[in-house]
Amino acid sequence: MRETLESIVGWLGHGTRNVRTGVLAMLVLTVVLPAAATERQVIPFDMTPSGHMVVPLRINGSAEAVGVIDTAATYAMIDGATASAAGVPPPDELSVNVLGLEGLQIFPVVHVDSLSAGNMRIDAFPAALSRRIAVAGIHNVVPLTALEGDVVDFDFDEGRVLVYDGRPDRSTGLASSRMRMHVRQGLWFAEVKLNGVKGLALIDTGSSISYVNSRFAEAAGARPNDEKTQTIRGITGGNVAIRVATARKFTLGDHRVTGPDLIVADPALFAHLGMDEEPAMVLGLDYLSIFRVQLDRRRGYLVLGIAGSRSGMGGVQLNAVGTHIRTD
Repeated sequence: MRETLESIVGWLGHGTRNVRTGVLAMLVLTVVLPAAATERQVIPFDMTPSGHMVVPLRINGSAEAVGVIDTAATYAMIDGATASAAGVPPPDELSVNVLGLEGLQIFPVVHVDSLSAGNMRIDAFPAALSRRIAVAGIHNVVPLTALEGDVVDFDFDEGRVLVYDGRPDRSTGLASSRMRMHVRQGLWFAEVKLNGVKGLALIDTGSSISYVNSRFAEAAGARPNDEKTQTIRGITGGNVAIRVATARKFTLGDHRVTGPDLIVADPALFAHLGMDEEPAMVLGLDYLSIFRVQLDRRRGYLVLGIAGSRSGMGGVQLNAVGTHIRTD
């Protein structure tokens, strides 16, 4: 998917963290069930100071590059410099629609011979060609649909993505909570609650921040915080007005975050997905990276694990002030 995002947002937490924005952009294609993986794939990654997850890539067997594994993407994207270094032929007459913050944009399609990351390799695939990916240090996008296996497992403590068949690994020693996932136009959403009000959250490892739409903020009675109003600028240009609201409680399965500040924005993304009139949000790395994140695509569950007073299924409570973690 995606074009990735970039921008800034500045200080959003109660003194908890500086979060630079990632503004989401995505290709909306059909969902593909994961194919059977022949071996466990292990893909290393690093976290940048801006809060993005970057993966070392090798394109066409020779060109070295960096990119993101984006759970909110259903199509690969390559930037012009990477394509040139890898000897990717110029685009043909094919094009693809990319959905960004401000609506659909058309990108030319190129054909890539191979892409590898860790022991994962993709052969002979199309990619959207973008010369405008503006996230510092990020140039390419690997979509979730490129990863074969029932489970995609993001281990932020070890800096690796694991892809495998079967059920999510339970030998992590973490307190885990399971959340039902839903698919909308090829994108994975998890059920969450804001001040007790249910909504759907797009699981987006390509975004460094999370944000809720107006419908969700209003239904939940989140308190406006005018002092922290910011602007998100999409990587394809243009600004999207946002505001900040403070909630009492944000619930992810059995895990609870108290007193979070949340960005409130209504980009064209939600309207295109038909979600502008229902509680919805983007769940980015500012929250996801706190957990061990396991997407069980075969069974339709998101499992979030975190260190707590006990292992197994069960929740922990996180205090947004200083990101101090308290067990129940």
